[in-house]
Amino acid sequence: MRSVFRSSVFASVALFVAMTAAAAGVEFLKEEPAKGTLRRGDVVYVDDGKCPAGQVKMIIGGNQQAGAPRQVTCVKRPE
Repeated sequence: MRSVFRSSVFASVALFVAMTAAAAGVEFLKEEPAKGTLRRGDVVYVDDGKCPAGQVKMIIGGNQQAGAPRQVTCVKRPE
């Protein structure tokens, strides 16, 4: 039950962030930032060619000490 809830929350956050980024004029990185360089909750988009056509990586910073790993997922490229 907990994993289903966590997955739906993550999906909702990912959708919200993607929509917000589209309205804000997003910048895209060419490579994923090194581990430990993003603060927890920071969001970056990476266009490194590893996602399907029309998609980019959305990375949400985590904190290993707090048990919150970095989240990486492919999302539709914000316009």
